[in-house]
Amino acid sequence: MRWPRRTFYTLAALALLQTWVYYPQMPPVMASHWDGLGAADAWSGRTAFFAGYLAIVAMVILVFEFVPRFGLRGKRMKIPHAEYWLAPERIAHTRTFFRRQMVLMGIVHLALAVFVMQLAILANFATEPRLHGSIFWALAIYLLLVIAWLLHFYLYFRRP
Repeated sequence: MRWPRRTFYTLAALALLQTWVYYPQMPPVMASHWDGLGAADAWSGRTAFFAGYLAIVAMVILVFEFVPRFGLRGKRMKIPHAEYWLAPERIAHTRTFFRRQMVLMGIVHLALAVFVMQLAILANFATEPRLHGSIFWALAIYLLLVIAWLLHFYLYFRRP
């Protein structure tokens, strides 16, 4: 389980690096929200913009790395056929599977956050900020990955 965790923390470090590099280059007031066509329709201060980003990154780390690590104690997991999957001979494997899947979904969330933030940063370099259209492809890929992840969970914990 090394590469998923390394990738997860590499993306978190990339988010910090992104903030460190771009914060001083941004104007004091930045476009922070875009309409469906990619035109800026809300603004915020540079500090609030990057603080919000770092708060999102911290929340993703908390939800996908630390909650699974400490929230899988005992038999509190709510999964289908829990009596089978949480039996003493299988519980370690079930926890490992669950932690790995949570880290993989954390990678997907962090990758989306880093990519969208990069698009937002690049848009703010323009005199009239406009979000690049690749955001729609990123969101489509994100949605497909979430659906695949949920389907994998469902199929994994189906009737033994």
